Amino acid sequence: MKTLGLYLHIPFCISKCRYCDFYSIPEAARPVPDKYVDALCEHMHEYVLQARDYAVTTIYIGGGTPSLLTADQMKKVIKKLKSSFHLSAKCEISMEMNPKTADYTKLRAFRKLGINRLSIGIQSFDDADLNICGRAHNAADAVSAFTAARKAKFENISFDLMYGIPGQTLQTVVNNINTAIRLEPEHISLYGLKVEEGTPFWFDRHELAFPDEETERSMYFTAVGLLEKAGYHQYEISNFARRGYSCRHNLKYWNCDEYLGFGPAAHSYFGGKRFSLKKDLNLYMDSFDPETSVDTPLVDEYIDIPYPSRVAEYVMLRFRLTAGISLEAFRKKFGRDFEEMYLEKLAPYLKSGHVIRTPKGYAFSPEGMYVSNYILARVVDFDLVIPGSQN
Repeated sequence: MKTLGLYLHIPFCISKCRYCDFYSIPEAARPVPDKYVDALCEHMHEYVLQARDYAVTTIYIGGGTPSLLTADQMKKVIKKLKSSFHLSAKCEISMEMNPKTADYTKLRAFRKLGINRLSIGIQSFDDADLNICGRAHNAADAVSAFTAARKAKFENISFDLMYGIPGQTLQTVVNNINTAIRLEPEHISLYGLKVEEGTPFWFDRHELAFPDEETERSMYFTAVGLLEKAGYHQYEISNFARRGYSCRHNLKYWNCDEYLGFGPAAHSYFGGKRFSLKKDLNLYMDSFDPETSVDTPLVDEYIDIPYPSRVAEYVMLRFRLTAGISLEAFRKKFGRDFEEMYLEKLAPYLKSGHVIRTPKGYAFSPEGMYVSNYILARVVDFDLVIPGSQN
């Protein structure tokens, strides 16, 4: 049986962070509308037949802030998931949580419903960092949220942390990592701040004191060293885990496995096609409301991916993983010789030490991982014409 991942987008959040360009709707004073939950459930039910030959092995409930859902709303979502899809016995079910929304009673209810992995958006244990980012919580809230999650019997918890925040110092990053290590989550995601166009940070970028390039580099490598020493293995550019706790859902993205997305702005890769939904909450809810007539298509993009692009995408995403490219897996997946296609382009980076030969194929060295975007832009060609393929 083929495997499938599911992504459920809950676009509501307490407030919009200053760096965020995700589709989310600040609704601090309002509960998540039941109409949205109903639409989400109806949308999932539409795939009963199309997904009947798949075993769902991972589910990721992201946002926004999914922890804003009530226990009853989450119960309805989980019930619909179970009735619409074949969930594997060991299905990983992750949910993102803002520390400000942590409530033991609700978390315990979520855990009993089957959610078995929690991703807490901490970003920093420093109040100055959190304040400039526009986060709704403070450092004490973050620790309290983790304590409540452990009490609620969550045994697989991830922290999101960030470096490169305006005004942040190397010592602050060290303190953040050490605090996280002391709390002992199973997984830590460490992201470098990227200033996205259109966000408050973008408009204020000339006034904000962002760390310089060398300081950011020191932040990254110092954090990696501390995490590795504490037993958190780096398995992807930004992700570290104790043995057996890598995020299986995100690995689907990096392995180019199939997944379906539900909710406005959600993306899917299913049946050899990629498609995304319009960033329109009302359109999404009305599209599944039997009392509302909607003429506007819900799908924003529908792309049939040509063979060369599938190859290029696979190479780009697999190089994000520390395991890198397996020559055997590549040949099995595409019927091509990886070295014949890419060795010439990789040669300068093999010589410089940014790419290394592994027992199974090729991967980035730690230095190469840090500048991976630069290298991949010069190695991967999405317009490549492959002889004998159907372009």
